Amino acid sequence: MRQGVGIWQAIMMILIVSWMMIVALKYASISARHTADSYVKEQAELYLNSSIEKALLEISAFDRSGGECYDSYSDSISNHGKKFSVDITMQRYFLYNETCSNVDYSTVTTSESHGMVIMDVEVNASIDGVLTTRILRRTLQRP
Repeated sequence: MRQGVGIWQAIMMILIVSWMMIVALKYASISARHTADSYVKEQAELYLNSSIEKALLEISAFDRSGGECYDSYSDSISNHGKKFSVDITMQRYFLYNETCSNVDYSTVTTSESHGMVIMDVEVNASIDGVLTTRILRRTLQRP
């Protein structure tokens, strides 16, 4: 009778240890996924900031003499299974003695505010085709 109790105790200890290992592995996988998602989010925010700068350069180089303003900017990059895409829409320009026919604009009374633009920025980051991060930002910029 004594030997049978020892086997049952050994089986119970193995089950308890295996359950603890399963829990530890689950937490390790959650931690690894969180680290990967945090990395992708940080990269998406950096991509958002650089895309705003690129859009500002495009606005600065755009010829508004025809009465039209630069209205949108799109770009995407892929690297090692990660894809980042950005869509920037110019919502409103603030212009001094100028007009835009294709984008909303407001007339300002000082030349210091001339050319300011409100942008709606959307960045999507996906890993292997699965959308993991989406960042939306509305910003007021001066090209």
